[in-house]
Amino acid sequence: MKLFKTTTTNIALTAGMFLQVGRAWAADPVKIPDSVPAGPSVTELAIGVIGALVWVAGIACVITIIVGGIMYTTSAGNESRLKTAKDAILYAVIGLIITLCAYAIVNFVLGIF
Repeated sequence: MKLFKTTTTNIALTAGMFLQVGRAWAADPVKIPDSVPAGPSVTELAIGVIGALVWVAGIACVITIIVGGIMYTTSAGNESRLKTAKDAILYAVIGLIITLCAYAIVNFVLGIF
Protein backbone atom coordinates (compact mmCIF):
# COMPACT_ATOMS: atom_id res chain seq x y z
CA MET A 1 0.00 0.00 0.00
CA LYS A 2 1.41 3.32 -1.01
CA LEU A 3 0.99 6.34 1.20
CA PHE A 4 1.15 8.82 -1.64
CA LYS A 5 -0.22 8.10 -5.06
CA THR A 6 1.22 10.18 -7.83
CA THR A 7 -1.58 11.14 -10.10
CA THR A 8 -2.03 13.84 -12.64
CA THR A 9 -4.41 15.63 -10.25
CA ASN A 10 -1.75 15.85 -7.51
CA ILE A 11 0.83 17.11 -9.99
CA ALA A 12 -1.58 19.71 -11.34
CA LEU A 13 -2.47 20.93 -7.83
CA THR A 14 1.17 21.21 -6.84
CA ALA A 15 2.04 23.12 -10.01
CA GLY A 16 -0.94 25.41 -9.44
CA MET A 17 0.25 26.22 -5.92
CA PHE A 18 3.72 27.15 -7.18
CA LEU A 19 2.22 29.34 -9.90
CA GLN A 20 0.12 31.22 -7.33
CA VAL A 21 3.18 31.82 -5.16
CA GLY A 22 5.05 33.10 -8.19
CA ARG A 23 2.22 35.53 -8.96
CA ALA A 24 2.31 36.82 -5.38
CA TRP A 25 6.05 37.42 -5.61
CA ALA A 26 5.61 39.29 -8.89
CA ALA A 27 3.15 41.75 -7.32
CA ASP A 28 3.95 45.44 -7.04
CA PRO A 29 6.91 46.16 -4.77
CA VAL A 30 6.35 47.98 -1.51
CA LYS A 31 6.45 51.72 -2.07
CA ILE A 32 8.66 53.66 0.33
CA PRO A 33 7.25 57.07 1.23
CA ASP A 34 9.26 60.13 0.28
CA SER A 35 9.63 61.33 3.86
CA VAL A 36 10.28 58.87 6.64
CA PRO A 37 9.37 60.15 10.12
CA ALA A 38 12.48 60.97 12.11
CA GLY A 39 13.15 59.00 15.28
CA PRO A 40 15.07 60.13 18.31
CA SER A 41 18.61 61.34 17.85
CA VAL A 42 21.56 59.38 19.16
CA THR A 43 21.95 61.82 22.05
CA GLU A 44 18.30 61.47 23.08
CA LEU A 45 18.54 57.70 22.82
CA ALA A 46 21.71 57.59 24.93
CA ILE A 47 20.17 59.82 27.60
CA GLY A 48 17.11 57.56 27.72
CA VAL A 49 19.17 54.39 28.06
CA ILE A 50 21.42 55.92 30.72
CA GLY A 51 18.36 57.17 32.61
CA ALA A 52 16.85 53.68 32.61
CA LEU A 53 20.13 52.18 33.85
CA VAL A 54 20.30 54.75 36.65
CA TRP A 55 16.78 53.77 37.73
CA VAL A 56 17.76 50.08 37.79
CA ALA A 57 20.94 50.82 39.75
CA GLY A 58 18.99 53.02 42.17
CA ILE A 59 16.42 50.32 42.80
CA ALA A 60 19.18 47.74 43.33
CA CYS A 61 20.90 50.06 45.84
CA VAL A 62 17.70 50.67 47.77
CA ILE A 63 16.97 46.93 47.93
CA THR A 64 20.54 46.26 49.09
CA ILE A 65 20.25 48.92 51.80
CA ILE A 66 16.97 47.41 53.00
CA VAL A 67 18.44 43.91 53.07
CA GLY A 68 21.53 45.23 54.89
CA GLY A 69 19.30 46.95 57.44
CA ILE A 70 17.36 43.74 58.04
CA MET A 71 20.63 41.83 58.41
CA TYR A 72 21.86 44.50 60.85
CA THR A 73 18.77 44.31 63.04
CA THR A 74 18.68 40.50 63.05
CA SER A 75 22.40 40.02 63.69
CA ALA A 76 21.74 39.47 67.44
CA GLY A 77 25.26 40.54 68.37
CA ASN A 78 26.98 38.18 65.93
CA GLU A 79 30.04 40.15 64.85
CA SER A 80 30.45 38.50 61.44
CA ARG A 81 26.79 39.14 60.47
CA LEU A 82 27.07 42.69 61.81
CA LYS A 83 30.16 43.35 59.67
CA THR A 84 28.47 41.81 56.61
CA ALA A 85 25.43 44.04 57.08
CA LYS A 86 27.54 47.18 57.53
CA ASP A 87 29.59 46.32 54.43
CA ALA A 88 26.43 45.74 52.38
CA ILE A 89 25.03 49.14 53.34
CA LEU A 90 28.38 50.85 52.76
CA TYR A 91 28.88 49.28 49.33
CA ALA A 92 25.32 50.11 48.30
CA VAL A 93 25.81 53.78 49.19
CA ILE A 94 29.17 53.87 47.38
CA GLY A 95 27.56 52.26 44.33
CA LEU A 96 24.76 54.81 44.39
CA ILE A 97 27.26 57.69 44.57
CA ILE A 98 29.29 56.27 41.67
CA THR A 99 26.13 55.76 39.61
CA LEU A 100 24.97 59.34 40.17
CA CYS A 101 28.43 60.71 39.33
CA ALA A 102 28.53 58.67 36.13
CA TYR A 103 25.04 59.92 35.22
CA ALA A 104 26.14 63.53 35.77
CA ILE A 105 29.29 63.05 33.67
CA VAL A 106 27.39 61.43 30.80
CA ASN A 107 24.75 64.18 30.78
CA PHE A 108 27.48 66.83 30.83
CA VAL A 109 29.36 65.23 27.92
CA LEU A 110 26.20 64.65 25.87
CA GLY A 111 25.06 68.19 26.64
CA ILE A 112 28.18 69.52 24.94
CA PHE A 113 27.32 67.70 21.73
